[in-house]
Amino acid sequence: MKPVNIFRVSRIRDEDLFNIAAKHEADDHDNHRIRIHEIDSLRILVDALTDEGVTVSEFDGFYFGFIIPRIGKEFDLLKVTEKRCLNIELKSQDVTEEHIHAQLLKNRHYLNHLGRKLMLFTVVTDTLTCYRLSSAGNLVPASLSEIAEAVHTCDTSYDRSLEKSFSTSEYLISPESNPDKFLQKQYFLSPAQDYVRNEVLKGISSAGPCAFFHITGKPCTGKTLLLYDLARTLSADGRVLVITRSEPSAGLKIISNVIENLDFVCASSLPPAGDLKNYRFLLVDEALRLGDDEFRAIRNAARKNAQICIFSTDPDAVLTSAEQVSDIAGKIHSLDLSGEYLLSEKLRMNMEIRTFLMRLKHLGCRIEKSFDYDDISVDYAHSVSEARELIQYFRAREYFFIDARADRSDGLFSGCEEKFVSNHVAGREYDKVVMLMDSSFSYDDEGYLRGIPVPDPENLYPNVFYPGITRVRERLVLIIMDAPDLLRSALSILG
Repeated sequence: MKPVNIFRVSRIRDEDLFNIAAKHEADDHDNHRIRIHEIDSLRILVDALTDEGVTVSEFDGFYFGFIIPRIGKEFDLLKVTEKRCLNIELKSQDVTEEHIHAQLLKNRHYLNHLGRKLMLFTVVTDTLTCYRLSSAGNLVPASLSEIAEAVHTCDTSYDRSLEKSFSTSEYLISPESNPDKFLQKQYFLSPAQDYVRNEVLKGISSAGPCAFFHITGKPCTGKTLLLYDLARTLSADGRVLVITRSEPSAGLKIISNVIENLDFVCASSLPPAGDLKNYRFLLVDEALRLGDDEFRAIRNAARKNAQICIFSTDPDAVLTSAEQVSDIAGKIHSLDLSGEYLLSEKLRMNMEIRTFLMRLKHLGCRIEKSFDYDDISVDYAHSVSEARELIQYFRAREYFFIDARADRSDGLFSGCEEKFVSNHVAGREYDKVVMLMDSSFSYDDEGYLRGIPVPDPENLYPNVFYPGITRVRERLVLIIMDAPDLLRSALSILG
């Protein structure tokens, strides 16, 4: 997306024609449509600032409807220079000052990362009432002349790609990896997450003493952060137990130690129902990977103790044939749910990595937008010893290693303290990932990635590959070991 001259585009009053012109000027190929009330608000503001002495050239360099990639945070008007960042939010009708204040605080959280002097305003265009966020974070009245002066100070625009100025890792935190940021609430939920959160809380407030809820969404939609945010919120009303698939990490133990009413436990270590009676809420992460006995224990405890239970699932998270047979999703749907909510927005994943994964899954996949794939590397190892050297090289550079191969009997990483298998990292996130593939994977005649079912026929390959590769936020390295055809296919995507 490119910045535009908002004076020029605001002269067009027809909604269809405005969208054609604005999208052309901004080189914007997304499906976001600008509605007539937004067009009217923009024109009213531009006319008012023109009366305050802002020239046509000073309206250059504004992003209109800029969205931070992978996060979904949108700004109405944004102009960035080498030293300053001007943000103006437009309201076509009166809204509460609390709403305006909360939005500007959220904007400050995201824009602080740019390292510029921030000037944050809101204009209610039907009355031309203006507000600004003070340096102390307070909402104070402002005037059109103040906004005009701010525009005067932003005489030149930032000439680099604004999208690349935002680092996903600064915003899309993982409670396990970033417990301090989680505890200090240095994050915001996306609009989709926020909507589901509010709906769950409303459902709980109107439900009986025992109720079941279900949150579902594919990888990268932010289920785990939402679930843990709910756990933090609900801990103010009673004790909360979050049930995880693996032993609670060091990060989760830190969170539990700080939040008095919040505990974590591995599903395989779940105590008897009677020992759970002191909890008001049971929250289950990665629920599709529960065993039958574990699911029944949680269900029965919630019924016996009159507890609220929230299941979080990923429909693509079935990794073994046993999980297929268990059909935990079907069992959840048989519970007479008080609410079921779908997270559909892809939040976490780098678009380059996401499209690379789509093409890796199917070489014939058509991608409308081309990418340079600067965030992806493909390396080759002829032997186990070369693979070991390469992975040690990347681990020394703070890459997290995930072993995606079917056969790990070579003891390539025996003795390492971490668990490198894909199904142990589901629900966790890493800025940089190095993943090992070998001849366990190959392409069929139609260009689809397939995986061999041995030596452990229980595992569904290549399903175990996808929970691993979707853990990465910033950089991905694939090391392909002794599989030249696979290497050729992977490099054809980069080329």
